[in-house]
Order: sequence, then C-alpha cells, then structure tokens
Amino acid sequence: MIITIGRECGCKGDTVGRALAQKFNIPFYDKKGIKELAIKSGAYDRYPNFFAEKPVNSLIYSIALEESVSTYDTPKKAFEMLLKEKSFIVIGRASNEAFKDRKDVIRLFISGDKKSRVNYIQKKHGISERKAENLVDETDERRSNYQSFYAGTIWGYSGNYDLCLDVTKLGVDGVVAMVELYVERMGYAGDK
Repeated sequence: MIITIGRECGCKGDTVGRALAQKFNIPFYDKKGIKELAIKSGAYDRYPNFFAEKPVNSLIYSIALEESVSTYDTPKKAFEMLLKEKSFIVIGRASNEAFKDRKDVIRLFISGDKKSRVNYIQKKHGISERKAENLVDETDERRSNYQSFYAGTIWGYSGNYDLCLDVTKLGVDGVVAMVELYVERMGYAGDK
C-alpha cells in the first residue's frame, strides 16, 4: 500500500503522515527523508530541481513546452530510483501522479479553511499574521506550479486524488480515521 499526501500549506501534512505511518507501521518520507534518499541513490544529481523543489520559472516552462521537452514523467522516474519498499507514505513531489497507476495507492489531499491555516503557520513559525498569510499564499502557489510543471495536472483538484479531506473540520485524528476506513474498505489492510 502506498499513501501519497498532497496538502495546502498549514494543513499539518507532516503530522498526518507520521500518524498514518505509525498506524500502519510503514515508512513515511517527508521532504528531508526524500532528499536524503535521493542523494544516497544518485537520483538527486539526475533530478536536482525536482528534489530541491526549486520554483518553476514560467519562461523555462514555456521553452520546455515549445521544445516538447516532457517533464511529466519525472516524478515517476525519480521515485522509482528511490522507493523500493512495497508499502510507504510519501508527501508532496507530485507523488499522486507518480504512483497513480498502482492499484494499491491512496492519493490523499488535505485542505482546510484559510484562516485556520494562517493561524497555524503564524504560531508554528512565530511570525505575524500578515507574514503567515503571505507564506501560505506563496507556498500554495509554488506547490500548484510544481504540480503543473512536473505532472501536467491541477494541484488540489479532487479528480486527481482518491480522498480529499478537510483537516480543520476533521482534525488530524479524524483525517487518520477516514484514511483507515478507506484502507479497510478498499481491502488494503492486509497489504501492510
């Protein structure tokens, strides 16, 4: 079983990922873990912008499209170099598209109301409300551009995910419970 996590900024995606990893007793790969694996495997040298989550330059994107240079297969190829386990949880990096052809994948997107997300980021980083709002907006825009550039899909669009859950309504425990129910319903529980 593979669980991919896409999330809006301030939706506690890492907390949800760690809780799911503990619940199902499978590895969780966050930004730091993915980068470490990529460096060890040599994948980082091959796909440095992908793993560094460098902002996508719209001019470079336009040139790539004009020259028919496909970046859409990058997530799948990059992850194939890294993740060899049968079961794991991975956050971000257009992973929902990288693993979409797997029958045992759960592509999760976590959202929440903006005010709650801004408040969470403000407290987490000890910054002003205005700075937190800017950080949320900039991060969400960067993630959207990244998904578009590397997968050619719309970040956060429900059709690109199996489950879309609101963490501000459900809380972290509620999101975990909903994923657990989905795992049981789909018959993935024995796949751990």
